[in-house]
Amino acid sequence: NKFNKLYTFMADSSKAMKLTRDDLRAIPEGETKTFALPDARACDSGKALAYQFQNLLGCKFSIRTDYSAKTLTITHKAL
Repeated sequence: NKFNKLYTFMADSSKAMKLTRDDLRAIPEGETKTFALPDARACDSGKALAYQFQNLLGCKFSIRTDYSAKTLTITHKAL
């Protein structure tokens, strides 16, 4: 599905990591997942995707960006 692969990020030089809506759906309530991304711009894009998609899912995500480590940490919070 075209909409499930909104952004493709390189987690490292050996494999591509896809941040999809399915990845966000798969984070259980109360759980946290960290995504390794290639740069700050990818972190900002992933953050925007999560904040926009939370409205469609009817949930809340807490998102922390670590620009020096190039990671995006997303927690699925209870409403």
